[in-house]
Amino acid sequence: MTVVVQNPLDVIIALDVEDEISGEAMFHLADAMDGYEIEKGLENELVVDIVEISSAGVFAVHVMPQQKLTYDQIMEYVNDMVTTALKREDIPAGSFKVKKVMFRPATMGAPSETVEGLDELKKKVDTLWNGFKKEDMKPYV
Repeated sequence: MTVVVQNPLDVIIALDVEDEISGEAMFHLADAMDGYEIEKGLENELVVDIVEISSAGVFAVHVMPQQKLTYDQIMEYVNDMVTTALKREDIPAGSFKVKKVMFRPATMGAPSETVEGLDELKKKVDTLWNGFKKEDMKPYV
């Protein structure tokens, strides 16, 4: 069983830094994180906003799924997002750890949507789009 995530969540990440990072480095990190979904062409899958950065190298990212994703998929995006950012020479860190995840459900107490696996999720998505023809969608573009 795999839970499908549709609500936003905040991910708290700590960079492995020896000294405090400068204000300039904080803005470089914000630039790298905030533009992730555009740079990777993922804006139809998720939107990322930087929420907070401290000079200790701890920062919060608000992740908003734009489609149904699994927790594993979100973690893959977070890993790729931070790893990509750390490749920049203007960000003084080499590694990171996810320290905390804060969930932001729209309705507390609502049961989670689950699927048996990613193949089942892909089948559901394919089924939803199966009845649509490209030429039928022209009036909506």
